[in-house]
Amino acid sequence: MGRALESVWNPSYYGKELVLIRAGNHAFPIDLVTSSSNTADTRGVRHGWATEHLALAASRDEQREQLLRTCYLVSMAARMRRDRPDLLSCQAEEVLRSVPEALSMTQAASLLAGVLVRPLGGRATASGAASDEDPRFPGIASADAWAIAMEGSHRRGMYTVTDVHDIEWGTLSREGSGGQVTEGNAQQLLPLASVWLRGSTPVADVVERAYRIRVRRESVLLGHLRTLSDTVSPTGRLFATLGDGLSGIVSGAAGVRSAVKAANSWTAGQMHSGAGVAALDEEGVVGARHRSHFSLHVTKTLKGTAHRQRLMHEFGEVLSSDAADSAVSFLTALEEAGPGAPGYHHLAHARRWHTWWCMHLPPRQRGSFSRLLESPRAGAADT
Repeated sequence: MGRALESVWNPSYYGKELVLIRAGNHAFPIDLVTSSSNTADTRGVRHGWATEHLALAASRDEQREQLLRTCYLVSMAARMRRDRPDLLSCQAEEVLRSVPEALSMTQAASLLAGVLVRPLGGRATASGAASDEDPRFPGIASADAWAIAMEGSHRRGMYTVTDVHDIEWGTLSREGSGGQVTEGNAQQLLPLASVWLRGSTPVADVVERAYRIRVRRESVLLGHLRTLSDTVSPTGRLFATLGDGLSGIVSGAAGVRSAVKAANSWTAGQMHSGAGVAALDEEGVVGARHRSHFSLHVTKTLKGTAHRQRLMHEFGEVLSSDAADSAVSFLTALEEAGPGAPGYHHLAHARRWHTWWCMHLPPRQRGSFSRLLESPRAGAADT
């Protein structure tokens, strides 16, 4: 879509969203969208779009902040229109005024939390990234640098991928009383969502308060990812290739485990990551990447437990009997909760990686695992 625009429109990205900006008071070129509301093209891609006009302040820093806040507003409205084809207006504030009647409190909190607010606001972060660093994450190597680093032949080391677990709703402990291990983005916004749904707070005030909360939370994420990157740097390099995770090549698994421990300690109670690692072999980077993503998935089935593989799993490491029970229990609970339950997509991943799972489970757990995946619902989730 960006390439199809006239040169006067400036396409860019805000988090995961495409944002189009044009000087002056103009209508959006609706002919570039296949309908006035959300739609699915022949590849099954759903999209929504919304618009907003703003008058920029004189100061350059203030202009940047205004643009970032407006991008947050418009992105939320676009998501609403993507999911609600009955919303005919494309004006962002008008779209969001429908939230109290259209969404539950948890849905409203999820909407406020679902839009990324990066690049982070503020002069320091705007100028803090070097040319080979991600502008959203000063101090962390960009995905472009990763692509260049991978151009050569890599036969040694460990492919590593990390991910923040349960970044939206946080992780509950599966030990003892089952308290909260980490807080999620959407959890932080539940009180504001409750106020919003009462209908007495203007959309502009809700957005302003939510934006400040999101910037603070993204700042915590930046510190978490930088701790991962800095701690692993003596043994390798991680790159900002994922929304809330990193990937790269390190010399050994021990350095990755130390980095995950350090990052999780830095953000204790707020967010924590797991890491999957896989040795490079004759299949090269592509094969190691697939295996490391499987191992990352193993850590997700153990989050909230005391098992050491909740922090990092190395492909080829068979789980202990207790850890295997915990992993199968996690997947069984998702199957019982059914489609639509948070995290249900992990069942689809487990079915895709059935053979690898059986390689990593003791014999006693393989039968129950296979029976679980024979359920007609298992693996039916949207991945």
